[in-house]
Amino acid sequence: MSGIAYSRDDEKISKIKDAMEREGIDVLVLRLPENVVYLSGYWPFFGVSYIVFPLDSEPCIIPHQGEEEYALKSWIKDVRPYGWETPEVMGDYLHAGMNVLIGVLRERGLDKRHIRVGVEASVEFVACPYNRRESWCVGTPTIEMLRQKLNNAEIVDFAQTLYSLKSVKTEKEVSILRIVNELTDIGLESFHDAVREGRTEAEVAGEVEYMVTAKGTGFKNIEKCIVTAFVMSGPRTAEAYKMFNNHTNKRIQRGEPVLLELNVCADGYWSDTTRVYFAGKPEGELRKLLEVVLTAQEAAISHVKDGVRASDVCNVAFKEIRGRGYGGYIRHRLGHGIGTHLHEPIPALHIASSHILRKNMIHSVEPGVYVPGSYGIRIEDIVLVGGRGAELLTKYPRLPHEY
Repeated sequence: MSGIAYSRDDEKISKIKDAMEREGIDVLVLRLPENVVYLSGYWPFFGVSYIVFPLDSEPCIIPHQGEEEYALKSWIKDVRPYGWETPEVMGDYLHAGMNVLIGVLRERGLDKRHIRVGVEASVEFVACPYNRRESWCVGTPTIEMLRQKLNNAEIVDFAQTLYSLKSVKTEKEVSILRIVNELTDIGLESFHDAVREGRTEAEVAGEVEYMVTAKGTGFKNIEKCIVTAFVMSGPRTAEAYKMFNNHTNKRIQRGEPVLLELNVCADGYWSDTTRVYFAGKPEGELRKLLEVVLTAQEAAISHVKDGVRASDVCNVAFKEIRGRGYGGYIRHRLGHGIGTHLHEPIPALHIASSHILRKNMIHSVEPGVYVPGSYGIRIEDIVLVGGRGAELLTKYPRLPHEY
């Protein structure tokens, strides 16, 4: 099986090379998993694979040994695995990988003249590789070794340019993200079906993760699928605005809200959604608050289109919430970009944002209201910016069927 992400994306390659020419970059040397998958379609398992991407010659993938069978599925055909440790010798991943990398640059003739090398120097927020257990950043040792090995080279930070390039998706990336959000809908449906009085938050979260993993692996040619579901219920939902959500062994009580924060990643591309359902029907203030948040989200989405200020979209949602008397319970921005990273910095849907929405940007819209000690309601979906409006990529109902 060879996933959709592996195939060549000429639109993306042209966009990257145009940016390299504008900034005078001769070659990109990248290692962060979100950037390796972005350029090549190969999503690293371990997170210490390199991609060498010259402006004027063929690129090369340098995967950690054992991952070459996956790297070889990429449109990039020059694949050179490296290892750094044996049972007899305790190795050094940095020297081992860098030696192969320098060999590739020499073969391309890039060691014989002054060159500008684009690297991920200013990234501090790193997406996880497929294994999710450990993430490797690009720190001072990597940058300094490049300088030592390429004494004629100028090392240039290309990270911010990559953020800008990645903010507007290619048509192929839009296709991938449609599939990712179809998987998300599977998770949202399983959440709706799993919410029952007496079950624990952890049991519901585990069922959602099981269903997405089981159905998502191999779904529409997806090779690798990972999912994280967090479930919070009752008064705990009032804490769901925090940078983290977590489930416990608390049992769900009848009539209380149950909130799911669902993160799905398929072949290196992410989705991020939230639903609030109930064990029973929402009544009274909860029903009103659910309507307020949904109305705010719909108003914001209706305002999304090419050329609109991201801050204006945020203000549309906040105005709706404030007009219904809940302005004091807004605790976070309206949304963020998404793609090969769960939270991409462009566009930021915040009242202080300077970003302009552009066609084929993909971002979340997630208004939330959180009443301390009582309950929180957030509805989060992923939208595609079009020329004349927005398209919801997540389709599963935002209100519970029992509403």
